Amino acid sequence: MANVPWAEVCEKFQAALALSRVELHKNPEKEPYKSKYSARALLEEVKALLGPAPEDEDERPEAEDGPGAGDHALGLPAEVVEPEGPVAQRAVRLAVIEFHLGVNHIDTEELSAGEEHLVKCLRLLRRITWVSCGLKEKKLKLHRLT
Repeated sequence: MANVPWAEVCEKFQAALALSRVELHKNPEKEPYKSKYSARALLEEVKALLGPAPEDEDERPEAEDGPGAGDHALGLPAEVVEPEGPVAQRAVRLAVIEFHLGVNHIDTEELSAGEEHLVKCLRLLRRITWVSCGLKEKKLKLHRLT
């Protein structure tokens, strides 16, 4: 994304949101998802402009059964990213795009594709530590109580 102006990314994202929310009511009866597909194309362009996700989460081994296996399957990271800085900022931006792509696929009745995007969104967000929210200390206190 280094060579792409942030204003261009924002403009495409806003256009995608407008297509999903406003233009939806203007779709012809024979093409009820026309604006959703156009919005999806714009979201994919924004995703491409942002670049690949930090560390491809799909290369992770499958979780085994046992305590904590569900957390691992949802993408709890082996290492986390500090909440400040360019890596975290990019991860959050990509997570927002993945979220909107997931909702878009679900709205167009493509449930499995929607689920894939929503899981990617969760995986990206779970990489960021809780320091900025003050939750790290609360988590430590809770851990001491158990």
